[in-house]
Amino acid sequence: MGDQQLAVIEKIKNLKGPIFIFGASGFIGANLFDTIFGIRKDCYALTHDSSRAWRLKLLNVPYENIIHCDILSRSSVRTVFELYRPKTIFNLAAYGAYSKQTEENLIYETNVLGTLNILELCTELSTYIHAGSSSEYGFNSAAPKEDGVLTPNSHYSVSKISASYLIQYYAKLNAVNAINLRLYSVYGPWEEPDRLIPRLIENARKGTLPKMVDAEISRDFIYVSDAVEAFVDAALSVSAANRGSSFNIASGKKTTMGELVELIRTQCQIKEQGFM
Repeated sequence: MGDQQLAVIEKIKNLKGPIFIFGASGFIGANLFDTIFGIRKDCYALTHDSSRAWRLKLLNVPYENIIHCDILSRSSVRTVFELYRPKTIFNLAAYGAYSKQTEENLIYETNVLGTLNILELCTELSTYIHAGSSSEYGFNSAAPKEDGVLTPNSHYSVSKISASYLIQYYAKLNAVNAINLRLYSVYGPWEEPDRLIPRLIENARKGTLPKMVDAEISRDFIYVSDAVEAFVDAALSVSAANRGSSFNIASGKKTTMGELVELIRTQCQIKEQGFM
């Protein structure tokens, strides 16, 4: 076990418990839950539909550590808060990040109303860490700093910006120790199979590449274990001085689709071109 892994373990031990992870059935949420639960058992995966939570099933999460909660219902959220009294709350529940998630009402209900319902139950003794998105910058996409202008370019973008303002509001109004993490392009285990990196890998295993249109499109990729550590670090470092703030979670390195495809082609010895 490396020094970084040992450091993460020690950090997790220092988190205030019990620990709630909303959206634990999603890609990043499942990784966050699996990492924390491997160290301590007072961590709970909250999901609105455990029957479809395939990641939690494959991770063999014990029944008693999966909690049904509908964040669109204030009473549902209140019930689980009163029963478990969580001290650290990670909210990774979201809708609209994927192109197949197109219901506008559900985007706002999940990302704004759901966030509101959770924040309403947080107190000054709580720690709340929110999974924001680089999409909050919208059209302002040229490596913006945290104080950069937010110019939404989609309903999802508007909803995530709204959630970040809710976090600011509750941090100032109710002294809730809350932080918003603007995640860039996270990749790694348990990612949706139809996402870019899994598709590239799956095709490469067959000796082919998916067809792409523009080699100059770029992303900032960050491995999921680094994102998980960022959530833990945020929970341990939130204070009166920084609560309500948003922080970019990224590698800081620009990678074009052309560079990514060339890396795959080289490593897997693929001859065909990946662009139309």
